[in-house]
Amino acid sequence: MKRIVTLLAAAVMMTIATNSFAQMSAGAGYLNGSDKVSVGDVSTDMNSNGFYLGFSYNIPVADAVGIAPGISYSFLYSKDNLFGMVDTKTKEHFINVPVYLNFGFNLTDNAKLILFAGPTAQFGLDSHTEYSTNIIESLDLSGKQDNYKDSNYSRTNILIGGGVGVNIGKIMISAGYDYGLFNMDTSDSDVTRRKSYIKSGLTYMF
Repeated sequence: MKRIVTLLAAAVMMTIATNSFAQMSAGAGYLNGSDKVSVGDVSTDMNSNGFYLGFSYNIPVADAVGIAPGISYSFLYSKDNLFGMVDTKTKEHFINVPVYLNFGFNLTDNAKLILFAGPTAQFGLDSHTEYSTNIIESLDLSGKQDNYKDSNYSRTNILIGGGVGVNIGKIMISAGYDYGLFNMDTSDSDVTRRKSYIKSGLTYMF
């Protein structure tokens, strides 16, 4: 999977370098992550909050239709209290390589409605959970866990999703949703772990 992400990123860079009609854009915004773990009929859903920032190139392929490969960085943070005894804080860092097909519809002379959809290859750079408890005051039971090395948590995922935006001049306001296709639990048990994301932000067209 890491090799797939590398190949997709290389393809994005080659496409950008060889297409003189591509329009570059830079964007940033709010990111909400959902981490749903299911065991049989029982499931829990952990929510995290953070941000994303990245670059993309829109390549026109037909009237009002384009393909926009890109690359972005995202950060997510969450905290929880397990059984009223253990406090946890989790921080995650990802690289995403989306390839979106987009459609534009003129609203006015200076405004356009944009619809976009497509896959995203995701690779986790780092995921750590810090935990602490004050059940026994005389004992220090705090620690830190590397979730990729110390638990059955996969670094890689393929997302499928889309969204909508309004382009006014050189600025676009957008919102989107991505759903993870892979089970992020790498154990041989019947645990299913799915990730999904909601994002909204601003993009500047160069």
